[in-house]
Amino acid sequence: MFNIELDLPSGKRVRIPELDNKSHLAIIKFCENKDYCGLNKLFERLYLTPDLNIFDRFYVLMYVRRLFVGSDITFIGKDDMEISYSISDMLVRLEDNYIDVHKELVYGDITLKVGIPVGSYFDSLDDLYNFTIKSVRFKDTEVDFTQLSNKDKRLLLDRLPSSVFLLLQSYITELSNTLFDLTLIEENKAFDIAEVKVNILGNGVIHFISSLFAYDLFSFYETLYYYNNLVSGGSGDFFDLTFNEVQLLLKIHEERIKRENDEINKSNNS
Repeated sequence: MFNIELDLPSGKRVRIPELDNKSHLAIIKFCENKDYCGLNKLFERLYLTPDLNIFDRFYVLMYVRRLFVGSDITFIGKDDMEISYSISDMLVRLEDNYIDVHKELVYGDITLKVGIPVGSYFDSLDDLYNFTIKSVRFKDTEVDFTQLSNKDKRLLLDRLPSSVFLLLQSYITELSNTLFDLTLIEENKAFDIAEVKVNILGNGVIHFISSLFAYDLFSFYETLYYYNNLVSGGSGDFFDLTFNEVQLLLKIHEERIKRENDEINKSNNS
């Protein structure tokens, strides 16, 4: 399968496989049903490794949307006018606003090393804690928190004093308020388009990504119908292609038909 190398805001480098229409349809169904937990699990199976922080995850998923589905996002503005915004511009905003924040939270003999959460969907406050804590040290003993099972993480957290959680909550609030309230689309009063801001630590990432990938199911199946009947002759390869490839092939078919009709009209008029 084709994949492409991608440099992430954190400096990591990953390879991104194509998003074929089979997986694309599953994404659309999760978006249609507003099942953000299921959508995130699918993205983790397809693209997101456990070590990627939420900033990198956001970048990967927007890049996938731009490369394999469409490079713009469209809003309906004043007088039903369609206004398009480039996803490439949003990716640049993520790059420009990336800050690698690591900190040590100390309470007595306990030290927590924390950093940008390595998750993209938070079902509870415990999830946010689990994704934010990197290690726990008590006196001279340090535990790599990221390598523990979920059960062991819960056991360790249950043994920490409440004062440690107050420090952790303060750190998370600081991240939420000062680092990740990102403006991806500026307000456009002339076309009645509101500002679009994403708070990464409030499940804003998966909600915004869902809006990027959401697509009318009727239109998706209509595209499938036209491709099978007009281009492929029912070869059945639609679900192996990307949505962008199908749109390109339909455009080529439309242009060929137009040329043939123009030649027929020209011949009839000569």
